[in-house]
Amino acid sequence: MAITRIFFSDLKSGGKCSSVIEARLLRYWEARNLKHGGDLMWVDMLMVDVNATIMQATIYANRLPRFRSKLASRKMYSISGFDVARCAQNYRLSDSPLLIRFNDLTDFDELTEQVSPLPEKGFRFRNQSELAGLANPNAQLPGEITSVKSTVSDTLGDKNWQLSSWISIL
Repeated sequence: MAITRIFFSDLKSGGKCSSVIEARLLRYWEARNLKHGGDLMWVDMLMVDVNATIMQATIYANRLPRFRSKLASRKMYSISGFDVARCAQNYRLSDSPLLIRFNDLTDFDELTEQVSPLPEKGFRFRNQSELAGLANPNAQLPGEITSVKSTVSDTLGDKNWQLSSWISIL
């Protein structure tokens, strides 16, 4: 039986996925429980596929020893045998409402030959209310916000205006 290669946009919530995703690991960081002595809870990752779709992935602490040595930013990976779940709104780090969870059957292998051109960086535009949501102290940011820039576009006599903002994260 041939394994199907899919994109992040093809994923649906609701359990195990046996298809293969090729993605670049943009960034990863540890999530620790500061209320309980800084215990490691999981590792969060931001990944991007060939269509420039960014998705969050999580490896819980009990599975981390199996994958930690493979984690390297900017490397390309083949991922299969993972779970797809809905992302909690407070911890959503990408436009996707879904996230990938590594499980005991997950294969996570570095691609030595580039099959598809995978982007190395990603960005997105946010409106003012989304930026205000980043101020939520419960959110886990993937780095340090280094700049926020806004522009206001207004046409003469038009009561409608638009504020667009973008952020840069290290």
